[in-house]
Amino acid sequence: MIFDKIIVGAGLYGLYAAQKCGAVGQRVLVLEKDPGPFMRATYINQARVHMGYHYPRSYSTAIKSAHYFERFCRDYDFCLLKEFDQVYATSAHFSWTNAQEFREFCAAANIRCDDVAPTKYFNPGQCDGAFLTTEYTYDAQVLKEYFLKELAKLPNVTIAYSRKPESVERAGSVWRVKAGDITAEAPFLLNATYAGVNELHAMLGYEPFKIKYELCEIILCTVDDKLKNTGITVMDGPFFSIMPFGQTGYHSLTSVTFTPHVTSYDSVATFQCQSRSEGKCRPGDLYNCNECPAKPASAWPMMSQLARKYLKPEYGFAYAGSLFSMKPILKASEIDDSRPTVIRQYASDPAFVSVLSGKINTVYDLDEVLQYGADYE
Repeated sequence: MIFDKIIVGAGLYGLYAAQKCGAVGQRVLVLEKDPGPFMRATYINQARVHMGYHYPRSYSTAIKSAHYFERFCRDYDFCLLKEFDQVYATSAHFSWTNAQEFREFCAAANIRCDDVAPTKYFNPGQCDGAFLTTEYTYDAQVLKEYFLKELAKLPNVTIAYSRKPESVERAGSVWRVKAGDITAEAPFLLNATYAGVNELHAMLGYEPFKIKYELCEIILCTVDDKLKNTGITVMDGPFFSIMPFGQTGYHSLTSVTFTPHVTSYDSVATFQCQSRSEGKCRPGDLYNCNECPAKPASAWPMMSQLARKYLKPEYGFAYAGSLFSMKPILKASEIDDSRPTVIRQYASDPAFVSVLSGKINTVYDLDEVLQYGADYE
């Protein structure tokens, strides 16, 4: 089978690229190792549409998030939850950023930051500042159905599930990819696998991204009426966030300290739990952590205790369930907590491009490379 582009990964970045290229008549094949799309990081995350507040130590990340915020909200308004108060607060202890620094950061980034009394939400002495902001949350399942509906209108786009590339080789001016019963060729190969990005690099012999891997837990909570229309993030340090999880009616609970259960610094994700995965997961072939029999016990006791240390008792919440996924983070980001979108073109004839991004609303960074090819961060 001959295509114009082969895309590996059916998360948001993969399906966005497929729709964009398919809409202009290109023949596109999407290969996804899971039995469906949006089964990993696109779904299992805070569901935050970033305006930039999360990154007071990285202006570049904050400004890029704010830059794309309005565009994403315009294009995908139907999957957003907007009607809630999104509160950011600076901890009075062990924080990298105090209240005045946060105000100055928001002013420099030109994003909303309205002071509110910390005593409205927090126990005495815990936070030195609290701020109403403008930030939304998206529902991955609603967004998934939109993309599937739009892609179904494009007969030139094929999505093959439960297909992981078993071999990829150059064949003149095209890549020849074998995945199960599929053998396909295309002059353009896009690696949009996120946590699996270095697996394809290893197969092709390209330099891996310098990343660490965190096995992360997103806890889903039911909440009392007082918290129902409120999202709260305490920053900048080892704190927590509890905010609406899309349009599901749940809140997600995360913690900088306890959301990551274990970390790997190897070029491909390597963890002790892989030996207990019944052969499903191994270095170079990362299984879906949320489906894995070796996923860890919940960090709910620690996360909930941390949140309750800060929140006033009337902001009640209870455990509903846990979601697990693998999160790759650039090692360089450990310095300033930046989250850049990295797009690199490793070859041009045939073209091979890899994308690594942890921000949903920076998906538009793909536009240029899909049309022209690029090498930038």
